[in-house]
Parts: sequence; structure tokens; C-alpha cells
Amino acid sequence: MSLSNLKQYVTDSEKDEKSSNGYRATSSFLMLENVDLMIERYLSEQQSEQGAILLDVFGLLQGFFVAIDALYDLAIGLTQYKYHVNINSNPTLHELKFIRNDIVGHPTHRTYPDGATGFSILSMDNLSKESITYKTYIYERNKLEVITKDVLFKPLIEEYKVEKENILNEIYLYLKHEDKKTDIPEKIYALFETLNDDVLYEIKEMFIKEYKIDETSSHRFLWRLGLLEILIHWEETDPELKELILYISKIQASKLYEIALDLEKRKGSGLFFALPSILSSFYKFIRKNERVAYPLIKNIHDFKHPFYQRDLIALMALNPHKNVYKLLRYLKDTEDEKKVFLIGSMLRTYRLKS
Repeated sequence: MSLSNLKQYVTDSEKDEKSSNGYRATSSFLMLENVDLMIERYLSEQQSEQGAILLDVFGLLQGFFVAIDALYDLAIGLTQYKYHVNINSNPTLHELKFIRNDIVGHPTHRTYPDGATGFSILSMDNLSKESITYKTYIYERNKLEVITKDVLFKPLIEEYKVEKENILNEIYLYLKHEDKKTDIPEKIYALFETLNDDVLYEIKEMFIKEYKIDETSSHRFLWRLGLLEILIHWEETDPELKELILYISKIQASKLYEIALDLEKRKGSGLFFALPSILSSFYKFIRKNERVAYPLIKNIHDFKHPFYQRDLIALMALNPHKNVYKLLRYLKDTEDEKKVFLIGSMLRTYRLKS
């Protein structure tokens, strides 16, 4: 889908001078057009000199980074919400922010929460507009770790284009959608109470039909439905973990309820559930070690983050209570990315002391 399909909506949004959303949408729309021009130029212009290649590569990486922000802001500017954008569900684009930070953001000095420092060095022998290779040197307690990364630009460009088109199309369909009341929020309330598979599948069918989106869409509503489906089928024997999974299930259902109400421009009372003991213990542990521990939970929900494992090890080294240690050990040992996200997202909701 072309950006031009949304141009009239963007123009109309500027007329509301009481809201900043209009010019937020305009700024984002124009930036997405600019990045499209950059990508076209990148693909059409051949370069042989290293300096010219570096300019193009740096510009492309920064352009992607700005464009992803622009997609979020365009959605917010036109719909008030970011429900149509979920870039992190795309593995290729999710990794992009790490690559950008390594090469364009802070290559000469990175400081990590566990005290380590890192430096990234581009390989000039393998430099081209098709790909780059770089090494990151991480020093921690007189030990050196070297991580080599190869970056192919064609898949990045292709994934960005596909994701952008899907997002623009879903924003367009939502803007064309007639405002009306459905039974979806009420069905979600029933799902919150029962955590029943059949109710979940019924809601999914209702949502896809009502908003005319594809079943494979990364829309945050469908994404959260998928997470809740995982939770419903998640089996654990440990009583504390079972209590935590039930709590996370209720949280996901409450977020679905909130999204459904927002999309229909309706208000409703919040859905709440008692905090599980293991999560309460974790918050107390962070509070006790806040200065050191709080930076370590920033990425605890992201299995693919380069420092996910090292942050967990650093937390475990702070001698937490046995039930907190059990939870951190569970995260360290599991290779299920979505389970990591579900638990980690709850852990990082800790709020700093005011």
C-alpha cells in the first residue's frame, strides 16, 4: 500500500489545532517519504570508495531507525494508539536497533549495567553496500569477550518494506472502519473470568472479521491473544510459578480488554488480580538492591538482547531470596522466547522509589 492513501487523513488531522496529533502525523508521514527516497537512492547508486560506502551505510541504518519511530508516531497521530505497530515481533527489524547502536549509535564506548564496557570495530576488508561485518569487544573484570556480527542489507530493506506496507494498510482499514459498538469487550471480560480456549478463539474470529485484518497480522490485539493462548496451555508443577502464570494470564486479558475498548472509543472499569507472592518477592529484592539491580531488568523480557544472559547472571549474583533465585534460574534456563517475554515483562514493571 502507498503512503499516498493516508495523505488526506494526515492533512485533515492538521485542522485540529487543540491536539498535537495532527502535526505528529504530518511529521511522521513526511519522514517516511524521506526514508523511501533514501532507500531508492541506496539501491540505485553504486559506490566503490570506502568513505562513500560508509556514508550510505550509516545513512541507511539511521534512516531505518527514524522510520520505525515514524511508523509508531504516524499510528498514534492518526488513531491515538500504537496498536497497529509491533515492530519487535519482526525478528529482523527487532535486531536492527542493536546493530544501529553498535555501529551508528555508540561504537567507541558502550557502558553496560553490569559494569562491562564495549567497543565496536568495523571490518574495512568486508565493507560493501551489500553487507558489513563488525566485531564488538566487551571487557568485564579483566576478561575479554569478542562478538562478530555480519549484517546483510537486502533482508533488512525487504523486511522493512513488508512491515511498513502491512502497518500502513491496517491503519488505513481502521480509519475507514465505521465506529460502532461490538460485543468484543464483553467477550474479553468473560475470557478474563474463565481463561477458556473456546472463548479466546471466538474473540479472535470476531476481531479479524470486524476490523478486516489478516490472521497473520502483527496487530497488538492478535499478538496479545497469541500470548494468552500460550499462557492458557502453559503447564508448571511449582505452585509459585503456577500462581505467576495465572496472574500474567489475567494481565494479558485485561490489556486485551483495554485495547478493545480503545478501538471502539469506549470507557470501562479496569480488571485487576492480586499480585502473586513470587512477584512481590522480586520487587522487594529489586528495592533492596535498586541502584545495581534496576538497570539489569531493563532487557529482562528480551531473549534476543545481546546482554540478556549476562544481566540475569548479574542479578543472581546479588544473592536474592530462594524463590527469586528460582525465578531467575527459570529464565536463564528456558529457551522459549515468548515465555521469557511474558515473565520478564512482569518483572520490569517495577517502579523506582520516588
